Amino acid sequence: MEPRTFCDALNREAGDYLLATVLEGAAQGAQLLLCGGVPVWPEHPAACLEAQLPALQQVTASGVQTFGALRVFAERFGAAPRLVVCGGGHVGASVVRLAKLLGLPVCALEDRPEFAGQLRQAGADPVLCLPFEEGLAAVSGGAECYFVVVTRAHSCDVQCLTAILQKPAAYVGMMGSRGRAALVRRQLTEAGLDPARVEQLHAPIGLAIGAKTAEEIALSILAQIVQVKSARSLTEGFPPAILEAFRALQTPAVLATIVSRHGSTPREVGSKMLVLPDGRAVGSVGGGIMEYRIQQLAGKMLAGAAAPAQLVGLTTDGTGDDAAIAACGGSMQVFLQRIEPEE
Repeated sequence: MEPRTFCDALNREAGDYLLATVLEGAAQGAQLLLCGGVPVWPEHPAACLEAQLPALQQVTASGVQTFGALRVFAERFGAAPRLVVCGGGHVGASVVRLAKLLGLPVCALEDRPEFAGQLRQAGADPVLCLPFEEGLAAVSGGAECYFVVVTRAHSCDVQCLTAILQKPAAYVGMMGSRGRAALVRRQLTEAGLDPARVEQLHAPIGLAIGAKTAEEIALSILAQIVQVKSARSLTEGFPPAILEAFRALQTPAVLATIVSRHGSTPREVGSKMLVLPDGRAVGSVGGGIMEYRIQQLAGKMLAGAAAPAQLVGLTTDGTGDDAAIAACGGSMQVFLQRIEPEE
């Protein structure tokens, strides 16, 4: 994998992606990235993957696929999720802080300078200190964009939602009582917005956990966003922290990706961990003994004591070298590939 050109391809092309990785054989480690069914990376893909383009374009779910003698991990994922928070009060700032803990990029909007500063202190970047309509005109939506409306006033909510509901979005939520939510829905529909989009509005926002404080309300909001995100038929793809590490890479690293799982394992197919030469890891494939084994093997790969691409099975049969893993209650296959920095 060429990490920087891969990141460039993700930045250049917007949409749903499919990354095909050859797991075994002479072409082990070869990859092909599609966006909307069209090859976008690398510039010169392996012939064996090019030959399977029609079949890859028909893949609808992530998993290990077999095309003749070729065994491939086909991973469907979207652009990195991003959060747009409208409103800089206590709840808005709490949402930003919690979202940053979860690794979500956050853009925030607030028309009052003192509250915009509060959003900056919470970690939002960028913060647009503009009238809401003007600020939202500068924000593009998208299939991985999650909008949270927690402004100070009913009129501000309506301004924000009028703009937001005309953009593509994975999630739109508004804070308020059931009565206020019903009123806003009626006003938006009467203003000519698509009734189907208006009905998709999450209002009152957040999961019903009995939240009272700003921090508890933020927790309920982020929990609902995670719930919506997890319900999609896409993997988590390449989290921002891993893409950032790709761009900064100056020495070899090893990328570990879960390609299949059975039984009880902490992480889903597509979960990734980047192991750096100093032993640090970005991301996780589940922690515990399984992750420890992966890190050990990655260290050998970086030292040149193991092949640069490997498909590893961690089982729970309770025999041999894997006996200690039996207590985890599940098994998984992980593909490891050595990543070289680009010149």
